[in-house]
Amino acid sequence: MTVPEASTTRHTAHGGVRHGALVAYRWVLAALLVDIAVQFFLAGLGVFGGGFDAHVVNSIVVSALAFVVLVLALVAHVGTRDVVLAAVLLLLVGLVQSVFRGLADEGAFWGGLHALDGLVILGITGFLHGTAIRRLRSTPQP
Repeated sequence: MTVPEASTTRHTAHGGVRHGALVAYRWVLAALLVDIAVQFFLAGLGVFGGGFDAHVVNSIVVSALAFVVLVLALVAHVGTRDVVLAAVLLLLVGLVQSVFRGLADEGAFWGGLHALDGLVILGITGFLHGTAIRRLRSTPQP
């Protein structure tokens, strides 16, 4: 009976964790893309008289998903560029959106930047999702 070397077993286990994190990363990014679309819908609903309460509450979900994306990016070892983009995504969602929203009471310009930042968030999320799919297709499963 042959016993596998400890380093080989450890390497395989780490590869399995990274692959699982990469799969989760891809699906959390997909969920975030859908939720961002919902967020745009809720903003439009608020503008045309439906109120912004749902938009505000959903922003917490968007922020939580962005945090999970960053954690999974780190665990999955997706590369420096994508980890930095995931961190920028969390910063834009968790801080910049709130700052622009707070300043929007001072002028519509800030509200416009809030919406524009939402498009940047959508773009970064879509880019990360696309790279995650390509990475999964090119990476052999452990």
